[in-house]
This record gives sequence, C-alpha cells and structure tokens, in this order.
Amino acid sequence: MPGIGVVEGWIGHGVIKLSKFLIRSASLILLLQVSTTVWAQDCDQQNVDFEGLPITEISIDNRDIFDTDLPEENLLIHRIANKLHIKTRKETIENQLLIKAGDPYSDQLLRETERLLRSRGYIHDARIEPELVCGEGVRLTVVTTDNWTLSPSISVSRSGGETRTSVEIEESNLLGYGTQLEVLSESDEDRDSDAIAFRDSNWFGNFKILDLEFADNSDGHRSVVSLQRPFIKQDSRYAWSIQGISFERENPIYEEGDKVASIGEETEAAEVSFGWSGGLGNGSVSRHRVGWAGIRQDYFTVDDLALELPENVENYYPFYEYEYLRVKYTEKVNFRVMGVTEDIQLGNRFGYRVGWKDEAYDATQEGHVFALNYDFGSFISAQTLAIYNLKLEHESNRNIDDTGLFEAKSRFYHYLDENNSYLFSGSFQAAQNPELFERIEIGGDSGLKGYPVRFQNGERALTLSAERRIYFNVYLWQLVKFGFAAFAEVGSAWNTGDNPVWLGDVGGGVRLVSTRQSGSKVLHIDIAFPLSETDSIDDYQLFVKAKTEF
Repeated sequence: MPGIGVVEGWIGHGVIKLSKFLIRSASLILLLQVSTTVWAQDCDQQNVDFEGLPITEISIDNRDIFDTDLPEENLLIHRIANKLHIKTRKETIENQLLIKAGDPYSDQLLRETERLLRSRGYIHDARIEPELVCGEGVRLTVVTTDNWTLSPSISVSRSGGETRTSVEIEESNLLGYGTQLEVLSESDEDRDSDAIAFRDSNWFGNFKILDLEFADNSDGHRSVVSLQRPFIKQDSRYAWSIQGISFERENPIYEEGDKVASIGEETEAAEVSFGWSGGLGNGSVSRHRVGWAGIRQDYFTVDDLALELPENVENYYPFYEYEYLRVKYTEKVNFRVMGVTEDIQLGNRFGYRVGWKDEAYDATQEGHVFALNYDFGSFISAQTLAIYNLKLEHESNRNIDDTGLFEAKSRFYHYLDENNSYLFSGSFQAAQNPELFERIEIGGDSGLKGYPVRFQNGERALTLSAERRIYFNVYLWQLVKFGFAAFAEVGSAWNTGDNPVWLGDVGGGVRLVSTRQSGSKVLHIDIAFPLSETDSIDDYQLFVKAKTEF
C-alpha cells in the first residue's frame, strides 16, 4: 500500500495537470471569442480594409442605356432606345475582368478593371462595389451602364475650305459580344474610300485583339491584319503581336492650300514581337520586347513626270523595346469631352525602340532605327493639370540622307470651376530630310482654323493656342451636352534656313457631345477669322467636324 504522502503527491500532480488543462481551454475559448468578436466588429464597420481578403463571388449588374426609374430618363425616346438596344452580355463583361473569384482582393486591380471597362466604347460607365461577407471574404458587384452602339450616319463637314462627306454604319457591340464592325464610304480632299473594318478586343478569350481592315480607294487600296495579346494589365508578365499592312496610295503635295502634284506609293510591312515583364512593383512597371520588322516601299509617278521620286526602300531588322510606366491615374469629367468620366494617366511613361538594318538581312540600307516616347502628367496646382508629350524618331542610312522627326507638345488645363476652364497649348515639330509629301502642315483641322487646309508646310512648325471653355448644364433629353469655346491661335511652318511667316486667328464655336453613344465624338461648329496673310484667302473659315476632343 502506498503511503499517504505518495497518494497526496498523486493527487497534487493530478490537480496541477487539470488546472493547466482548464487554463489552456479557457485561453483557447477566449481567443476564439475575441477573434469572432473582432471579425464581427469588422463586419459591422462601414470602412473595412478589404485588401487581401478572398473574393468569394463576382456578380454582374449589366444595365441598359437609360435608368427608367429616374424621371429624367423615362421619356419615350429613352424607353425606345432601351428596347431597340442589345445589352452587353454578362459573359462579355465577365471576360473583360482582371479579377476572378478566389483571388485575393486588390484595390489597385479593382480600379484598373474599372478603367479597362470604361475604355470599351460600348460601356458608358463602370463601377465595382465590394461587400464584406462575414467569415468568408468579399463579394463584388460589377455595375455597368451601356452606350448606344449602332451608329448609322451621313455627314458633311467643312474645315479649312475643304468639304468632306461620309456615309457610315458602325456597330461597336455586335449582338452584345463587344466586337466592332464598321462599313464606311467617305470622300475628302485626298481620296474617295470604301472600307470595312472588324475588331474583336477579346478574340477567343485571354484578351487577344483581332483587327481586320480592308479599303478600296480611288487612288489604291489598304489592308490591315493584326493579332496581338497586349500587356492588358499593369501586372501582366508577357505579350505578343503579329501585324501586317499593305496599301497603295497617292501622296498629295500642297503649296498654300492648293494641291500641286502627287507621288504614288506602294507599301508592304510586317512585324512580329514578344514582350515580357517582371510585373507591377512599388507602383511602377518595366517591360521589354524583342521582335522583327520588315518594310518595302516603292514609289511611282502620278501626274508630274519631272518630279523626282524618293528612292525605293526594302528594310528588314531586329529590334528591342523598353517601356517604363509609373502607375498613377485620376478621374475627371469635362476634360477632353463632356459629361463622361475620363481616366487621366499621370506620372511618367517612357519608352524607346532600337533596331539595326543590315545587308545581311537583305536590307537595301544599313544603319540604325531609333524611336523614343515620353509622356508626363501632373497637377501643378489644385486647379491646373499639365500634360507633356515628347517624341523622337531617327533612321540612319548608308546611301541616302538620314531621316527623323522631333515633336514636343504641352497642354495646361486650368479649371475655374466644374463648368469653366482654360486650355493653353503649344506644339513644336521638326523633320529631318522629309519627302515633299511628308512635310509638316498647318491650317484647318491641323491647327490654325482660320486658314485653309495645309496652308503652310515645311520642315519646322510651331503653334500656340489659348482657349476659353464653357460647359453648359443643359442636358437635352439626357442625350446631348452643349459647350462653347473661344480661341486664339498663332503659328507658322517653314523650311530650315527660311524665316517663319507667322499666322494668327481668333474665333469661337459650339460643341455638342452625344454622351450616351459609343466613342462620344465631339461635334465642332466653329467660325475663325484670320489675322494675317488675308489677301489670298477668305475673310473667315467655317469649321464643322466631329473630333475626339472638345
């Protein structure tokens, strides 16, 4: 029989083990209660940090063009438009999403997806609304509003003394699948053209883009075939492209707005490339691309047998591209158009391409091909947004003159309030050894609206402009926005060694934007009065044209 002391030791040891077990159990229960309480508190909070939580479900709320629950959007014209319009299919929107169920929530990727959807012409606006599902994760609702996408049109526009006509049928959301089909017949100062174009921004999924274009022109033809998988999101790791183009055309040569001769050109070009990236890191992206390009250009006489033709070109070369992008965006209404949410890229974007032509690749010339682009956007004050663009192209050749082009542009948007702004802009261009039909032109819709199209041309050009913009609150039937602009412009185009002949004009006009139509084209109806060189031109120029900006 064990002694009393031994029994007491057993009992004491058991009590200690039982006490430890009870303490551990109570601690575990308390921990679970605290975790549950904290999760419940998070569920009850209005401003929850969703970052990193699992996405449990994504639902699509694809809405019609007009919300007939709103009195201002419940007129007969709105109901008819909704009835006739084929809504974007849910699977079309779902296939455009950069986020999937099961992925961790990322606010950056969510905003990027909204920008991608808004960039599609058939989407008027897009918002993604997160909702916390207690104990599970985040449920997302993608809310989109459609645009009217069928656009049959007959237009007659006049700018810089030239009349242009077009008959067009365009559907940018064919049967709700997001594909674009355009049939166009147009006539301008250069040529008559009958064309058909097709674009699918998600061909067989995975964001592959297919472009097809075929045109029969009065001076030749044009064919474009392109299949590419771009860097669709900031964190994309690879991209590729295959492109080909073939065209024949007559390149007009102008002097003081009058066509004096033409040079015929027949061109075939092709390019293949593959790109890769380490993805998004610290708010920036670096991308690389290698590829092979080839181009053949043959020139022929059109109407002036004495006109010296450029030398025929046949070049094939490998190339390397680099791109750096700082990911920074802001949203604004009444920026380039009216009444539409626009995504404005800020920060730095830099890229260059370098290639080498060599006889070993069957090239007719030997030398480098170089191109550089730089874009920068920033708010220099709370009311002033500055956008800068820089472009440089240069091509060296062994047997003929080197060629190149330099462009520098700046735009300053100063907002007095939501409906009033100023735009100050400047542009300088310089061409190195351009062909006669490649000289830089100003006049009409290429700047200085008070003068005929291509009134001046040369190897250099400088234009400056100031514009006062007013965005009216009138919203006719929730369809059309109205604005007004008054402008003053000055500029000149000249050849190296010559003195510039400066031109100036003032004018104003109305702007009309169909905000519920794909593309949101801005109709310009302007009258401009020239201030110099007025002896040889009309006292005013009427400018009527649909453009992509205000």
